[in-house]
Amino acid sequence: QRGLAPARPPVPFFRMADKKRPAPSSAERPPRSSADRKSNAGSTPDPWEACARLEYGADRSFAWTVREQVLDAQPEERARIEDQLLKSLALPGRTDAGRAFLCQMLALVATAKSVPTLAALLKDPKASDDARYALQQIAGPEAAAALRDALGSLSGRPKAGVIGSIAHRKDITARPVLAGIKENPAEAPEVREAAARALAHLS
Repeated sequence: QRGLAPARPPVPFFRMADKKRPAPSSAERPPRSSADRKSNAGSTPDPWEACARLEYGADRSFAWTVREQVLDAQPEERARIEDQLLKSLALPGRTDAGRAFLCQMLALVATAKSVPTLAALLKDPKASDDARYALQQIAGPEAAAALRDALGSLSGRPKAGVIGSIAHRKDITARPVLAGIKENPAEAPEVREAAARALAHLS
């Protein structure tokens, strides 16, 4: 739908269609070696740490390893996967590409537990698109509140993007603040236009 500014996929090789792939049963999953179970065994780099330091155009083999674990996670494994993604997101030396990838993985498994971390990223104009992409996939009032709260900290294109995510979630409680943004001449034209389109979507 035009104008709602849905979050762009941060990592080109990942497609949301993969989210629909059913996770294999335990019997269908190939046995993993001890090195797979403990990725830092010997001299093998930890893929969870390596994917936090991804560079655009560089080797992404470790990201593929993490991606497969996320996509194949059984329901009882999702909490552990979410914790590991949050730990990777907090690593020093995390790159922009790494942050984008990790947020995209969180979009598949995150719960309200991830909201504080993503809310902090949401207020950073450089990280806003990545964070909102994950937040708009998380059910519950915590994620909705984080998106609404960020409106006071952003301007320009990042703010317009958050408005698009609010509309995407069909958060009707945001209508009063969106109406104020629409009528505020101090707001950038793209922000006011995004608010107008969101209000039309939420009516």
